[in-house]
Amino acid sequence: MPLSALHILNFRNIESAELALHPRVNLFYGENGAGKTSILEAISVLGRGRSFRSHKLKPLIQQGSTGVTVFGKLSGDDGVVRKLGVERNSRSADSFRLDGQSVPSAAELAKILPLQAIFSETFELLVGGPLERRQFLDWLVFHVKHEFLPAWRQARQALKQRNSLLRSGRISADLLAPWDIELARNAETLHLLREEVFTLFNQELALLLQDLPALSSVTISYFGGWEEGVSLAEILQLNFARDGQLGHTSAGPHRADLRLRLGKMPAAEVLSRGQQKLFVCALRICAGRVFKQLTGKDCIYLIDDLPSELDEEHRLRLAKWLIELDSQVFITGVSRKDLESVWDLLAVPRKVFHVEQGSVTATPINND
Repeated sequence: MPLSALHILNFRNIESAELALHPRVNLFYGENGAGKTSILEAISVLGRGRSFRSHKLKPLIQQGSTGVTVFGKLSGDDGVVRKLGVERNSRSADSFRLDGQSVPSAAELAKILPLQAIFSETFELLVGGPLERRQFLDWLVFHVKHEFLPAWRQARQALKQRNSLLRSGRISADLLAPWDIELARNAETLHLLREEVFTLFNQELALLLQDLPALSSVTISYFGGWEEGVSLAEILQLNFARDGQLGHTSAGPHRADLRLRLGKMPAAEVLSRGQQKLFVCALRICAGRVFKQLTGKDCIYLIDDLPSELDEEHRLRLAKWLIELDSQVFITGVSRKDLESVWDLLAVPRKVFHVEQGSVTATPINND
């Protein structure tokens, strides 16, 4: 369900903004520091319970204010309207609500408002460590495999307990055994789910990039977090002494990764900056395509500073991918002309907003 309305109160430099949104394309332009990214950040809070900049809501409260509120209306094609809200008072806990009822966790928010975000930090998918790539894959697995979340939570708890024992000093294998069993059991479940979804994702990515030779040559492989062909239970036993010295578990689902290469080199070392950005965009678009194929639902795209490092040809390519997905998108840029050019070429209906010093104003366009 797309967002039809957004209300932001005391969020960073935005004191108050009430926006009626387009069901497909929403563009925000203005100078750096005007508050454009804060709008995307507010939507991120609605769909994740947190910002992409911070895991806590308290830092988002506007200076001098006592609380922050983000409220959105989701409107379906069947006329059903749902109301989603996130609040944080400087003296109270975070509050998530759907249609007036409390939502127990941020994971539930993610199911209601699935998001894919493309920011400057998105380059970490290529140049960063395994965590970013693992979280990227897990977003998709979480949304299409109901068994994923309980297995992930149980594996995380077993890993936490195992690491705590390893850090405590001299420890026997017998004391670790119950947590080894629990970790290995859930790790195998996670591995199979991740592997299955990755196979579908990789096939879809090849189709998406088939007419882009420089990017279609990039290969992606999935690494489960331990040696292939050996059970994790065996690995944990073999690594007992080493893990004891390290004070943590060196193999397991928490070490899973996606490995991106161009020939024998890491893709990040070969692709230009513009190619890197387009490739990362392709990864995010592909995740949305697989998500839609498997669930029949659309996710919302948040894209910060689209014109940066992408020429018009590549911006046009990305716009076409987004149109084919039929998803709702929120895109920012400094220059209105650069931001709107590809949507003008494609004659796409949209809404355009000017952001200046925390104030957000809808502006007319020729094809309203």
